[in-house]
Amino acid sequence: MFIVAILVGIRALLWELGVEGMSPTAVSAGIITGGVFVVGLVVAGTLSDYRDAERAPTDIATGLYSILREAESMHAKWGVPDLVALRKRCIAVVTSLRADIDAGDTRTCQAAIEDLSETFLELDESDVPANYIVRLRAEQAGLRKSLLRVYHLQKEEFLPSAYAMIVAFIALILVLLMFTNFDGLTESLVTVGFLSFFFIALLRLLNIISTPFKVGLERSEDDVSLFLLNEFVVQVQASEEGETVVEDIEAQAEEVEEQLVEVEEKVDDPTKVAERGAARLTPDD
Repeated sequence: MFIVAILVGIRALLWELGVEGMSPTAVSAGIITGGVFVVGLVVAGTLSDYRDAERAPTDIATGLYSILREAESMHAKWGVPDLVALRKRCIAVVTSLRADIDAGDTRTCQAAIEDLSETFLELDESDVPANYIVRLRAEQAGLRKSLLRVYHLQKEEFLPSAYAMIVAFIALILVLLMFTNFDGLTESLVTVGFLSFFFIALLRLLNIISTPFKVGLERSEDDVSLFLLNEFVVQVQASEEGETVVEDIEAQAEEVEEQLVEVEEKVDDPTKVAERGAARLTPDD
């Protein structure tokens, strides 16, 4: 809105200086229509990536739930694996993923997912049937796939040349609006305000889609939420006491979010963020 107000103010100033501008023509109308078409086309093309981004936290949470619950069933029958260590590793996956998203160029969550193999090696040396362990390793492979998808979506730019063209196109349209007389001052200001808001909002939408994940204070309502992973942490904490959280899970997940944000604000190193976050959220032995 601030940029829109500046543009409207510039148009009013130009009018006061005697620069009323040219009358609308079929060419200028075609330029604006073409801008709307091109921007809409690119937005439609990137929405599929945003939908994939929305599925990624669900797939990761599902994989972690499956590994934890299967391991708890095995422990009840065969006494393995070490559930305390497994819970720490599962929570580390969540905290390291947040640290990677926050840093933007780290891959600590990959190491956290590979650490789950320590639990599977423990099972290999026990009496647990091999097909049970194979299921856990399949879930681990699913975690890798979802995580790499998150990395890819955060790093990928959808047609960079097209995005540069859109920015240039929008800039030219805004300049055109500054020097077009829409049948009077009031009409011109309203038109400039509406069209500049429309194009700037679309440009902002493209920026949001290009980096769908944000955490901490940088996260907005438009970014993909990781609340399911926070709820998983709540369930891990409850399972230490032999319980399953059903009521007030959202409130407890918000408390987990606040704790993680507090850690992320205090620590700059992504590795230390993941370690301290996991240590803070892991149930006591």
